[in-house]
Amino acid sequence: IVHKNLRAFGPLRGCYTVRYIGWSVAVPNLITMNNYALAGKVSFRDFVTRLFPNLFCTWAYILASWLGEVVHDPVMGWFLVILSFVAYCF
Repeated sequence: IVHKNLRAFGPLRGCYTVRYIGWSVAVPNLITMNNYALAGKVSFRDFVTRLFPNLFCTWAYILASWLGEVVHDPVMGWFLVILSFVAYCF
């Protein structure tokens, strides 16, 4: 599914939804693999408790960045783009 990227400078470019779906799957998998060494040292509940906030923040900034590109209101669009950058930094 291709939407118009309404925040692009210059001519309108495509915003590929499948790319963001892929990121929302691949990045949490990388986070899980990065914390895999911790999985054997703590209980499953502690592992999930430590992992879930990272995964939630990742899904939130990916969703915010996608919505920031496809929403029609320019103020809300730029707010979501800036929010996704801030969420990525933390």
